Amino acid sequence: MLGVNWDITEVKQAEQIRREKEAAEQSSRAKSEFLARMSHELRTPLNAVLGFAQVLQADQEEPLSGPQRTRVDHIVAAGRHLLALIDDVLDLARIESGAVQLEACVIAMQDAVVDAVELVAPIARRADIAVHLGPLQGWVVADRLRLRQILMNLLSNAVKYNRPGGEVIVSGQSRPPWAWIEVRDTGIGMSEEQLKRLFEPFNRLGREREGIEGTGIGLAIAQQLAQHMGGIIKVRSRPGEGSEFRLWLPAGEDGQRSVSWTSPAAHEVPSVRPRASHLLYVEDNPVNVLLVEELVRLRPGVQLSVATSGAEGVEMARSLQPDLALIDMQLPDITGEEVLRRLRADPSTAYLRCIALSANAMQEDVVRALAAGFEAYWTKPIDVKRFLHALDETLATE
Repeated sequence: MLGVNWDITEVKQAEQIRREKEAAEQSSRAKSEFLARMSHELRTPLNAVLGFAQVLQADQEEPLSGPQRTRVDHIVAAGRHLLALIDDVLDLARIESGAVQLEACVIAMQDAVVDAVELVAPIARRADIAVHLGPLQGWVVADRLRLRQILMNLLSNAVKYNRPGGEVIVSGQSRPPWAWIEVRDTGIGMSEEQLKRLFEPFNRLGREREGIEGTGIGLAIAQQLAQHMGGIIKVRSRPGEGSEFRLWLPAGEDGQRSVSWTSPAAHEVPSVRPRASHLLYVEDNPVNVLLVEELVRLRPGVQLSVATSGAEGVEMARSLQPDLALIDMQLPDITGEEVLRRLRADPSTAYLRCIALSANAMQEDVVRALAAGFEAYWTKPIDVKRFLHALDETLATE
């Protein structure tokens, strides 16, 4: 008897990958078609509502009475709010489905900021808010239109949630491979609980009761766009003292022609070493602890302390006051999110920089952790070069 066997595992795997790719492409096309139909179906009746309401406002032959004009003004205002909400919802859906088209360009930071500030200037003047430009040096890699959209959102929020006679200061700097643009205001600020929900769609954080216009989607869109362009938006705020939003994007160079969305984390570890720093690692797995200890030994200026439970990590953070905390998300006693919540609730650790370091790498885990207030989300297994590079950049950033 003669038998012949063929191992067709690779063929089956290739076929599975092809089918999954086709399914993903079909799903993307279906989402795009649905969004197009939804936009049309929503805008058509809204066109009639806004159109005829404006006709009533402009009618000189049969002018409206005072009370009638007030009612029609409310209709127009509500219709325009609904139109803005529709536009934002559809834009967010397009971004999340991957249907948005982005073009990577090298953009001078000064040009991008000045362009956005000029568009926001009329709103700032009406609100009696002064907008100042600080140092703006360097270039960023971004989609020009979407960068303007992000900056417009950050600037308009800094104006809306400010106080009469307040200020907005915009500055930026490039330290390759990263560049950042900061929008700082002297406004009402936010609590730790509000910061945790800042990027949740439709969450106005209670501001809707104060009569401030908005849809509650703009920051969610801005964060999604920043992440699609290889960056992120980070926030610091304190009630009554204002807020600081930092948009981080890949740095570019003047005259650079070839650009892409490659994450800066993929760059080689720079030779620059961080200043002397104290790092707290909250992790119960001995092997993971051993690995980070070995990596930190490559950075002589960094002192490492280890906590093997969430409660111990909170106590060590209070007593040691480290510069940075790396927190595992699945600890034996409490979750990483609970550790962060307790740190934020204590004035002595409320502003401790915290980064999640976890084997949970699903997108929803990342989004949830960032929404909870983690500065960044690093995944396991650890890529040594990326880990050291990110550690250097984080500890070098004040």
